Amino acid sequence: MHRALVVEDQNLMRLALMTELRAGLRDCYVAGAQTLPMARQLLEQDQFDLVITDPGLPGFDPTSRLDRLHVVETIIEAAPDAAHIVVTGSDDEDEALACRLLGAKGYVCKTGLAPGALHNVLEQIDRGETPIRLSELDAAKPDVRFPTLTPREDEILAMMMRRKAGTKRREVFEAMAGKTGINPASAEKYYKQARAKLLKLGRLPKGL
Repeated sequence: MHRALVVEDQNLMRLALMTELRAGLRDCYVAGAQTLPMARQLLEQDQFDLVITDPGLPGFDPTSRLDRLHVVETIIEAAPDAAHIVVTGSDDEDEALACRLLGAKGYVCKTGLAPGALHNVLEQIDRGETPIRLSELDAAKPDVRFPTLTPREDEILAMMMRRKAGTKRREVFEAMAGKTGINPASAEKYYKQARAKLLKLGRLPKGL
C-alpha cells in the first residue's frame, strides 16, 4: 500500500491533491496536514513513501526564499526515505533547483495543474527523472462542469476538452484508463454517456 502525505494549508487545494493521489495511485492511504508542526507529528507517527509539500505554510513568510526552503528542508529531513514533491503557487525555476538540491524529486506549479498531471509527475519520478513543471495556463480552454454528469463522465469530458490539437479520442481514453485503473473501453463508455446527456440538454460544448 502506498502511504502519502499532503502538506498544504489551503483546504480545497489539500483535498484536491489528496483526491488526485487516490485516483492516480491504486491502494493508497493519504493523510493531510495544514501546518509544519502537524506534518512533523504525522511523519513521526507513520512512515510515508510520498510527501507533497507547499512551502508557503502558516507561520512562515511565503515571499521569503529562506523560509520556504526551510519548510522543504525540515520536511525532507523528517522523512528522508520518502519521495518529496514541492507543489506551489510560485513559478520560480531557481527555487525549483534549490529544492532539488535539498532532495526533492519534483517541483510542480499549481497554475494550470490539470487532472492527471500529478500522476504524470509520479511516473517521471518512478523512471528516475526529477521533473520541474512550471505554470501551464491555457486561457483558451475554460473549465466546465455539468450537474447531470457523474464524476467519471465529468472527468472524461474535461480531459477531452483539454486535449491538444491532433490528439485522437482513443488516446484520451487510454490516458484516462492509465490514470484511473479502468480500461479504455470503459472510458469510451463514460464519454458516450456524457455526450448523450449533454446532447439531450442541448448543452454539448463545441469540439465534443
